[in-house]
Amino acid sequence: MEFLMLTYVSEAGATAYEATDAAQQDADRVTHNEWFERNRAVLRGGYELAWPRRTGRIADDQQLVILDGPFADTKEALGGVIVLEAESFEAACEIARTWPSLRIYPGAKVEVVPVSEALGG
Repeated sequence: MEFLMLTYVSEAGATAYEATDAAQQDADRVTHNEWFERNRAVLRGGYELAWPRRTGRIADDQQLVILDGPFADTKEALGGVIVLEAESFEAACEIARTWPSLRIYPGAKVEVVPVSEALGG
């Protein structure tokens, strides 16, 4: 089964991380790279989202609204999307539990969502 792992970071967490020294940030990047290497067999793809970001929102009225970030009223933001394969929802959650950002960024969160099927394939 495939799952989306949605990673979130809070503004406070991002600010706290930016205040850490360069050596710590380098070590944190290594930790993330090691996580990706350790889980390579189950990872199917993913993206880290740019920050601050400009987004286009289209609702049921089909009007495009451009939103320029960062957003002062947002407590957390979607930071990335990772596609992974696991035998069960519980197994996917166990993989997500080891996401390094949960220990690196104060207030970070991960959401695991089952994928029903691939589109266009």
